[in-house]
Amino acid sequence: MNKFAAILYDSFLEIKDRKIFYFYWLVAGVIVLVFALLPSLRMNGRDILDGNVLGGEALNGFVAKFLDGFLGFAMLLLVFGSAGLAPSFLSKGRVELVLSKPIDRWRLLSMKFLGIYLVKAVVLAVVATSVWLTISIRLGMFNWGFFPGLLFACLQFLVIYAIVFFFGVLTNSAAAAIMGYFVIRIGTDLLAGRKAVYPLLSENSLWKTVLDGLYHISPKIGEMSDNIVPIMTGKGITDFYPVWSTMLIAIVFFLATLLSFNRKDY
Repeated sequence: MNKFAAILYDSFLEIKDRKIFYFYWLVAGVIVLVFALLPSLRMNGRDILDGNVLGGEALNGFVAKFLDGFLGFAMLLLVFGSAGLAPSFLSKGRVELVLSKPIDRWRLLSMKFLGIYLVKAVVLAVVATSVWLTISIRLGMFNWGFFPGLLFACLQFLVIYAIVFFFGVLTNSAAAAIMGYFVIRIGTDLLAGRKAVYPLLSENSLWKTVLDGLYHISPKIGEMSDNIVPIMTGKGITDFYPVWSTMLIAIVFFLATLLSFNRKDY
């Protein structure tokens, strides 16, 4: 426990020293100020800041969609802000010192992963909650479904960071970690819409089997995020398959990361 606390504190200091925190707070501060000072927000010719003119359900939907978009943007920033942390941890000179400690490699890397994730998850929660609170005060309505949605977003970021961490450890490069994540994210989003090209393929085309197979073994991050708005509006998770299958694939990514780290010669 003391070892994990030390790694967690080290991760916090590294993120703080890189000035990454300041950028997150700047983005959140701008959005908070915009909503705090916004004189009006018109929709369909009506100012939704002037009383509950949309009705409770419609207003909840508006807030949920906005916060869903903000969470997606915030996680994108977290990807850029965290991609270099694993390569930095494994940089020449530092990794030799770390590996000299009496602790198993897999345990060391697991604690580092968890330490970075917890710091980033707290940042995501604080930033998103500050935006939600500002919007709720201005609208005079508190959508408490935001908190289950936020927990689900933190779960989604766990999957995202498992992929970023994998490429960071494998390549020891922040740029490669970012590019690796986006290649997978864009590729899996295209696979999610694979049925649109089925009419262009022959009836018994091998490509259908290949595309279906690739879809099922890939992390479905985009489809997973489609559950955030329903969760925030009280409908719950609408499609469990992208959630549990993506979590399983993230575990495979993480195990592959540990295997790669154990086999590397530093």
